[in-house]
Amino acid sequence: MASCSANYTVKPLPPKNPPTMSLSASPTNVPPGGSVTLTAACTSPDGVPVSVANWTATGGNVSGSGNSATLSTAGAAPGTLTITATCTDSRGLNGQGSTQVTVENPPPARSPSIEVLEARLALHSIYYPTAQPATDRPGAGLVPSQQRTLQALATDFKAYLQSKPDAHLVLEGHADVRGTDEYNQRLTERRVASVKAYLVAQGIPESNIETVAYGKQRNLTTDEVRASIEGDTDLTSEERRRALARITVIKLASNRRVDVTLKSAGQATETSVRKFPFNAADALSLIGGRESERKKPVKPAPRRKRPVKKPAANP
Repeated sequence: MASCSANYTVKPLPPKNPPTMSLSASPTNVPPGGSVTLTAACTSPDGVPVSVANWTATGGNVSGSGNSATLSTAGAAPGTLTITATCTDSRGLNGQGSTQVTVENPPPARSPSIEVLEARLALHSIYYPTAQPATDRPGAGLVPSQQRTLQALATDFKAYLQSKPDAHLVLEGHADVRGTDEYNQRLTERRVASVKAYLVAQGIPESNIETVAYGKQRNLTTDEVRASIEGDTDLTSEERRRALARITVIKLASNRRVDVTLKSAGQATETSVRKFPFNAADALSLIGGRESERKKPVKPAPRRKRPVKKPAANP
C-alpha cells in the first residue's frame, strides 16, 4: 500500500450584495399637467458598476434614462403618484427605489356670472349734493339716481355673496376742498354711514361692509377731472364742452362722493369708476351752480303815483 496527502486552502466566496437605491422628486406637489424632475442615487455595497433603468409611474408619463428622468403629469388624475426605477449591477443583482408626487386638485373654475358680477358691483361711485347729508338729517342727500345705483349694487352683491361669503364692500367717503378739515371729516363720515345704512336696508349684512372717511385729504385734481370728462363716452361734444367750461364747479362736484371697492379673500378685486353722472335727471342737484349763474328775480320798478287833480274852484 501507498498513501499520499495534499493541502487545500478554501477561500471565501466574493460578496454578492444587491445594490441600494433611492429616488427623489422636485417638486413633490404639482398642479395638473405640471412636470417633475426625478433623480436616482444608486450604489453597490460591493463596489461593482451599476446602472439605472426601467422608470415607471402610476400616472402621467416618465421620460429619460440613467440617473435622471422627467415626469409629466398631463392626463393624470389628482392624487398621489408613485414613481419607481431599477438599479442593476454588473453581476445582474437588482435593487429598486421609489418616490411619490402629489398632483393637486385643479382650482375651481370661475363662473362667468361671478366675473360679470365683479365687474358690475363697483361700476359707479356715489355722489352727493353740497354739504349733504346734514347733521340733523343723516339720511338726506341720496338723490334718486344714486339710490338706483345702490339698489343695483345691493342686488349684485347679494348674489355674489352666495359664492364668496367672505367678500366685503369698502366705502370710502370724500368731500370737496371747501370747509374746515374737521367739518369735512365729519361730513364724509356721514356720507359713508348713509351709503352703508342704505345697503343694509337693501339686505346686505352689516358685517360685510367696511367704511373709511378721508375728508378732503384725497381730492381729485383738475387734470384728473378733465381726463374723466374727456374720456366720458356718454357725453356729446357739446355736453363735454359745457362741462369743461365749468371745470372748477365740476371738480368740486366730483369730489363729493363715496367710492366703492370690492374685496374678496382680503384682496381688492374691483374699484368703482369715478364717473360723474352728467346725464342723470338729477345731475344739477349734484353739481349745484355758481351764484353768478343763478338768475335773480327782477324787481318791478315802483309805480309813480299820479297827482290827484283838485276840482276847480267855482268862479
